[in-house]
Amino acid sequence: MTDIDHKRLAKELDRRRRRRRMVTLTGLLAAAIAAATYLRCGKGWGTGGKGPGEGGTTTTSVPSDANARCSIRLTATGITVDGKSMTRDEAITACKVKTGADVLITGDARQGDWDELRGSLEAASIPFFAREPRGVTPSDAGPAPSE
Repeated sequence: MTDIDHKRLAKELDRRRRRRRMVTLTGLLAAAIAAATYLRCGKGWGTGGKGPGEGGTTTTSVPSDANARCSIRLTATGITVDGKSMTRDEAITACKVKTGADVLITGDARQGDWDELRGSLEAASIPFFAREPRGVTPSDAGPAPSE
């Protein structure tokens, strides 16, 4: 027969009992926290106030078409405004009645075309926001600096 070390066995059983008790208490604590959260914050996850909750409603204002910005796309083939092909002067006239212009400059657009369009927008006092292709902006589209 094998000898059993009763002292070592008692320590191992005591460790198991402590571990089991810790897991049980941790589980009960987690369940109590979950129950308190569910009961206290179950309505919208906020504690809320003491009032009846009958606040006023908010309204959103949607800009009308007259106040919207025009969308200009500058490519090598020409200028489109809100999806319609136009000349530069027609684009400026169409964007004068709007609150501003969003200009998308594609990678194949000529720098000179963008310079002329930007000058026309500035001369007509039309605020604009220009988006260029990644890595190439009108300011750095010139010749590479020599080292």
